[in-house]
Amino acid sequence: MKLHQLVRPEIYKGGKRPSFAAAYARAARRYGFETGRNAGFAKRNNVVVKVKSKHNKDTEHEVPAESIQNVHILEYVVPVKIGTPGVTLNLDFDTGSSDLWVWSSELSRASRQSKGHTIYDPTKSSTAKKASGTWNISYGDGSSASGNVYTDTVTVADVVIEGQAIELAEKLSSSFLQDGGNDGLLGLAWPQINTVQPEPVATPVENMINKKLINPPVFTVKLGRGEEAGFYSFGFIDTSVTPNPITYTPVDNSQGFWQVQSTSWTLNGETKERSGNTTILDTGTTLLLVADDVVDAIYGAIEGATYDDEQGGYKFPSNATIPEVSFAVGDTLYKVNPQDIAFGDAGDGYTFGGIQSRGDLDFDIFGDVFLKSVYVVFNQSEKTVGLAQRDD
Repeated sequence: MKLHQLVRPEIYKGGKRPSFAAAYARAARRYGFETGRNAGFAKRNNVVVKVKSKHNKDTEHEVPAESIQNVHILEYVVPVKIGTPGVTLNLDFDTGSSDLWVWSSELSRASRQSKGHTIYDPTKSSTAKKASGTWNISYGDGSSASGNVYTDTVTVADVVIEGQAIELAEKLSSSFLQDGGNDGLLGLAWPQINTVQPEPVATPVENMINKKLINPPVFTVKLGRGEEAGFYSFGFIDTSVTPNPITYTPVDNSQGFWQVQSTSWTLNGETKERSGNTTILDTGTTLLLVADDVVDAIYGAIEGATYDDEQGGYKFPSNATIPEVSFAVGDTLYKVNPQDIAFGDAGDGYTFGGIQSRGDLDFDIFGDVFLKSVYVVFNQSEKTVGLAQRDD
């Protein structure tokens, strides 16, 4: 049984969550959207900016890289062992990217000593081998990570992958060095968006499948809330998570993401069609981002909800009744737990909404606010994804 417990970084112990602005700005950086009607953040000239207000989309200010860097915004990390005898690093598991990169001994001494990080040193592993290729990831806030490539043994849950390509960080821009959180990232999206040059390298899940290390050829995720962090699994579907059935739907992986049809939604039981709409299932995004008309309808159904120009999104009175909201994946509707729609404290008796605008994107992003309400089975071999409604 290959269950792999998630853990929360120290800054998110006790059920704390990332700041609303940081979560929203990070999504803007990741997907590069303009504001549309309701998004308080946008990516302009390759920089994430906060716009002035709902009715004035001029740039108010650039968002500093430190406030949205992915090393300290994500709520969940996973312990992964690399090398022989091995060192355990806490990695961000991310279904929206395809690189396995880690803090390493290739970094400058000052960077290596940054607080709270475990370092992978290939000279201390008997199974490490230098490989060809380099990698470079540039983010929209101007931050970047780059380095070289080794192969080594990687153990995820009890799955041992020999000869896995690992991207070692040689340079990290200053925003990565601000805080603890994770020691790198393990991408679970499709292999074609891996950034190693001149040739992409196989992802851990791709190697698990090709080397027949897991059967069925799936990974699954249950994201928890509060003190319960949840788990990933590889090659194992945990039917004890929920009594509700897992329903599978085809995936469009042409962009490298887990993208599926989402052509309807409901508000207080009333079904509304969204012809041709799709969504990306992304554990690396915190919020649930949908079209402006959907956002307006949801907050129009919450008494006292208002758009916060200063923070860049909708908020509502903390004692307000939250409507029942469901979104389709394939032909099945999944209810979003109201406690996740209530994202975090907005001050003065208000709560930030976990559902916000996708800006000018033509697809939705179902991040953690949605994923906490379902158990998800990602099947890379059959190009399907299965979801089951959770009752917890």
